[in-house]
Order: sequence, then structure tokens, then C-alpha cells
Amino acid sequence: MTELEAGESGTAGPGAGLRLAREQLGLSQQQAAEQLTLDVSVITALDADDFATLGADVFVKGHLRRYAALLGLPEGDVLASYDRSKAHLEPPSLIPRARIEMMPERSAVNWGWVVGGAALLLLAAGLVAYLSEYGFRLPGRSGVGADAVAAAGPALADSTTLASTSAAPDMTPSPGAGTLPEGQEGSTAEAGPAPALPAGHVSLSVSFAADSWAEIYDGSGRAVLYDLGKAGSRRTIAAAAPLSVTLGNAPAVTLAVNGRATPLPPVPAGQTVARFSVDTDGTLR
Repeated sequence: MTELEAGESGTAGPGAGLRLAREQLGLSQQQAAEQLTLDVSVITALDADDFATLGADVFVKGHLRRYAALLGLPEGDVLASYDRSKAHLEPPSLIPRARIEMMPERSAVNWGWVVGGAALLLLAAGLVAYLSEYGFRLPGRSGVGADAVAAAGPALADSTTLASTSAAPDMTPSPGAGTLPEGQEGSTAEAGPAPALPAGHVSLSVSFAADSWAEIYDGSGRAVLYDLGKAGSRRTIAAAAPLSVTLGNAPAVTLAVNGRATPLPPVPAGQTVARFSVDTDGTLR
């Protein structure tokens, strides 16, 4: 009975068989990782059946296929052993554990600040409404203007009324004001050019034809996109360059940089993961 077949009756997956085949070929974990252009931690996890650290099921199977091909093992037997062991394994997270540790912690909502902020906002709104209605009056000065007009007599009141009437602007709209020429739709505010990006920033639009994990970090190392892109969705971000991008299912992803469609860098044969950077001018490296 082979190591892969032994996994049928226990909780072990294909890791023992993979490790034995690698050792029989005289390959260390580091050498196998270099030939597959993977981190050595991936080979370590596969040998130990530690699939939860590798993320989603699609990533695990992709690594198993490539590892089996390198070791000369039947791909179907390796994947079957993995499928039999899944019932005994902890369901993997879509986010690798190593990345979870890097994600920022979200603190609990401080409701005291929320309620206080809402109260200040209502107070400010009431103050603005009061000043709009009554204006700003200094103590002891209210009524001075009205008393002066009354003391000046009816003649001054009539002249004040006449001056106010003649100074009032004509508010009748001219013909066609606020309308667009026939056949043209939209708002005149949209006629101007789109605002430019801040200096040193780049815009990136990622479209997903199928589910794919996506990680994007800005020039300071801060995660600006860290999520599973669903099939048929699109994510657009603008951040300080250079951007560091990792796509788990690159063949299912299309890219637009600064509004222009940009082809992804070629992915090595047998791989689906793409890693590259995006400069300010839209160059992919």
C-alpha cells in the first residue's frame, strides 16, 4: 500500500506520500520550492497536510497538481487523497494565515464618540438656522435701525422703500436658461475634465471573470485591497505608487491602469498566481 493509499483509512492527506517521493528523488524542500518558484513554506505545508495555511481550495489543488508533476506522481491519486482527507481537515480560510496576521485590527465602535458627534452636529445645525433667521445682533444694539427710520418720518420711509424696489434685480429667467441644446443629455457640470490624480498616485481597475484572490499594497506597504474578487465584479482603487499586486487566479483577471487597458505580465506555465508592481506612469514590472 502506497503512502497516498494509506490516507484512505485515516485522517492523513497526500502529504506523507509527497514527502516520501521528494526524498526518494533526493530533493530538499528548498530545492523543490525553487523548481516550482514557490516559497519554501508552501512545500512545508503540503508535506505536512497543513492546507489551511494555503488559503482557498482552488489554491491548494493548484499547488498539489504542480508538486505531483514535479515528483512524477499521478495527479489524480494526489487530488483524490486530498479530497478524502478534507472531511477530517479544518476548513481553510480564503485568506492565508500569514496574511491574516498582517491585516490591521478593527477596534470596537466607541458609541460615546458617535452620540457626542451627533449632538454637536445638531447644535451646529440649530445655530446656523437661528443666524439665518434672525441674524447676528450685539447686546444693546437691537432696534437701533428701526428707531432711526421711525424718527426720520414718512418721507425717509418712502424714499427707502423706493430705493429698495429699484435696486431689486430682475429674477425672470431668460428664454432657454438652464436647458441644453436639443438632443444633448446630461449636466453642464460634467463638461469639464475629470480631476487629475494626486502627484505620485496611480489608478488601478481590476475586473474578475471568475473568483480570484487579490492583494494590492500602496508604496508605503499599506493594504488598499485585500479581498476575494467575485466573478463579474470590478474593483477600482487610486493610491500612492508603486503598487504591489498579487492575483491568485490571474487568467481570469483583466486590468486597466490610469484608465487604459493593460495586459498582465505573463504567468509561468502551470501557474495561476501573478505578482507584479505598477509604477506611477502605469508601467508593470
